[in-house]
Amino acid sequence: MEDHYLTEQHQHAIMKVVGQMLLQLSGRQVDNDLSQITTAGTYDIATTQLQELYEMLNILSGGIEILNNDQERLSNESLKIQVKIPTLTEELSKVKLSIEESNAFLEGVKHNEEVLNQDLASLQEKINDLQ
Repeated sequence: MEDHYLTEQHQHAIMKVVGQMLLQLSGRQVDNDLSQITTAGTYDIATTQLQELYEMLNILSGGIEILNNDQERLSNESLKIQVKIPTLTEELSKVKLSIEESNAFLEGVKHNEEVLNQDLASLQEKINDLQ
């Protein structure tokens, strides 16, 4: 039931009823009779209160509309993110695999460099022995 009160249709219905009540109260004729002046004063107070209520409802209705728009925007953004998650997860796995392969390659290069440095040291030692 709570969701029903927040629907745009319900908000417009409330605004329409309050607007009609304001029109009815402001359209009444006021006679100069004292009892009717008192009644008219009561109507004026009621009209003022209804106008204030109407303004508050307008503000609340605008706020609800803004919140509904925000909810729709956030839902759309959330859906876009949810659609991207599997692709990004797959790309992350590929990047991790690529990093592992690069690290293995670099370890191989490091090992080859050590072997070449040993060969170079051995060759330099042989050259020194020949001299």
